[in-house]
Amino acid sequence: MTLGLLFALAIGGTAQSAEIPISGQGHAYNPAWSADGQWLAFELNRFEGGGVDLYVVKIQNGNPVGSPVKMVVPGASSQFSTGSSYVAGPVWHPTNLLIFEGSSSGGVNRLFYWKPGGQNPGPLLTLQQVAGDLSWPTVSPDGKRVAFVSDATGNGDIYVWNQASNTVQLAVGSPQTEGAPRFGKDNVSVAYSRNNQGGEDLFVWAGAQPIPRIGGSGDQSRPVWSGASVVFFSNERGDEHWDVAASDEVGKRRVIAKDVRLPLRAAPALSSDGSWVAYGFSDPTLSSKIRLTKVDGSRSVDLDTGLVAVGEPSLVTAGGRSWLAFTALPSKGADWRQLHVIDVTDKLN
Repeated sequence: MTLGLLFALAIGGTAQSAEIPISGQGHAYNPAWSADGQWLAFELNRFEGGGVDLYVVKIQNGNPVGSPVKMVVPGASSQFSTGSSYVAGPVWHPTNLLIFEGSSSGGVNRLFYWKPGGQNPGPLLTLQQVAGDLSWPTVSPDGKRVAFVSDATGNGDIYVWNQASNTVQLAVGSPQTEGAPRFGKDNVSVAYSRNNQGGEDLFVWAGAQPIPRIGGSGDQSRPVWSGASVVFFSNERGDEHWDVAASDEVGKRRVIAKDVRLPLRAAPALSSDGSWVAYGFSDPTLSSKIRLTKVDGSRSVDLDTGLVAVGEPSLVTAGGRSWLAFTALPSKGADWRQLHVIDVTDKLN
């Protein structure tokens, strides 16, 4: 049992959240906040070959303003299409520019951008700048660089686009497949995963040779930075046991939370200052709860939503308030996962 579990605080009663109205059919996944907390992007996954759509909704005081807007990439038939297009992986630039990956049915996967209130999305990079299927975009905190993965060489290699010069640099290339890059606060260091004999290890690139950060059996996956620490998902205890762990230095790890509900694509959900991580539970008896734990393990708070199969959390702090987005089924046996937003300011103080 971690120190955070020993000091877990249960919040009395059921927490009330605002539900985001979704007109399309599918499961809501992977919510992503803009830095100012005014916009929330999320995926709508239809599964079974139905494709993935991406929507954006304006949020004011924790409530949706208007209907979510669907992202339609060039080559898709219309904003009302229901084909097997793929539009996913939203990340936000500090200027509220949304960057994501997508393709129309049967097309090449590329990176696109969209400005709230603007026209349809446009391509971020040309084929002349970098070829192949592009995925896993991440933006540096200062907004000057975008790192991503391209399969142009036949493997997944990490590239960095410099916005000022509009140039693309190969950062990490190897015979293995790299994935899930994430910039650190220094705007240079990139943590990422690399396939290794059926599992995944974590590495850090800081402009020179990549440095192995943490390995072991199973997957060490989807890193995100909390200061100088790398927080990630690990199933070192077995395929059915996903943990949230942190590496404070090379070769060292500590477990923050055990048996969490693994998000479909997202990295561990950190607060804006990197001090808290939010997660759901794989245990069905705890499926109505989200737990918020300090990354240093010193404190945890449970949030009971009154819903089912709660997961996919995303945190943001803006305007003096902290907001949690998450997805859940409204009841056991319900058709679709819905998206919710709740104020957690008092829980993180």
